Amino acid sequence: MTSPADAGPADPLDAHVHVWELRQRTLPWLRPGHPLRRDFTLTDLATTMPPATPRPSTTAGPFQGLTPDRARSPRHMQGANGPFQGLTPDRARSPRRMQGANGPLQGLTAELVLVQADADPAEVDDLLALARQHPAVVGVVGWFDLLDFPDRLPDDPRLVGVRSPPADQTDPDLLTDPAHVRGVRAATDAGLAVDLLIRPSALIGAARLAAVVPEARLVLDHLGNPITATPEWRAGLQALAEHPNVTVKLSGTAHLATGDLRALVDVALEHFGSERLMFGSDWPVCTLASTRADVLRRTTALLPPTTHNDVLRGTAQRIYRPRETAP
Repeated sequence: MTSPADAGPADPLDAHVHVWELRQRTLPWLRPGHPLRRDFTLTDLATTMPPATPRPSTTAGPFQGLTPDRARSPRHMQGANGPFQGLTPDRARSPRRMQGANGPLQGLTAELVLVQADADPAEVDDLLALARQHPAVVGVVGWFDLLDFPDRLPDDPRLVGVRSPPADQTDPDLLTDPAHVRGVRAATDAGLAVDLLIRPSALIGAARLAAVVPEARLVLDHLGNPITATPEWRAGLQALAEHPNVTVKLSGTAHLATGDLRALVDVALEHFGSERLMFGSDWPVCTLASTRADVLRRTTALLPPTTHNDVLRGTAQRIYRPRETAP
């Protein structure tokens, strides 16, 4: 558990944020004419955040240094002679990828984790470039193909996780396919958490994956994408909760009725406890139904005050292990 001095509902670590620029990303899941098919940048995100509030500085804790498994992992190192393989020189050098060329955006008053939106490893480089420039970005969950996991990864401690949604998010068997299991093991060996983007029918498969790779840090995005607390979803969540290496992200909820969300949060809290739940706004996807501020306000209101430090900060710190890095 985190201490009350560490955080509070006004000081969240938003563990699920997307940004993209259409000149760089294909985003096939956004059809032409879709309201989200436009640029969403950190500059846009900053306008959704309240003014900064003073927060005690720390000299130790989850943000400090590399954990031993990351420090020793040969799969995580790219070597000193060049950028991540597959990135062309013009992408590696392009200043157009960098938002706020004069320095970090002052309006980014909440820390956040950027999560992949495109099935393209080049996106990881873009997100890491933003993280290097903007200290508010404490981690990146990037896309790498878990069915063919790369031998080399960007040598950047801001890379904290991987997300590679299965071809069919409803199929539980895909999660324990031997190739997928090998990829999860490889990502775990590299010191990365693994985000799971699946549907309620696949939760039982995620539970089997957690048993097969108990050393993996698995993060269930969007509560498993339920609409209501159906028996299938309840059973799947209970099966997942039996594995201590699984945490659940309270994200992707903006479209849900408050009564349905309350039931979902209550079940998640009952089975996982606050120390295994984390908040994510799912901005800008949340803007289809609400605002980022309202998502935070509603989630906070549905949680007992004693859980806020864990859900709004502590769990994300422990699972993603973001760390302070040199300028």
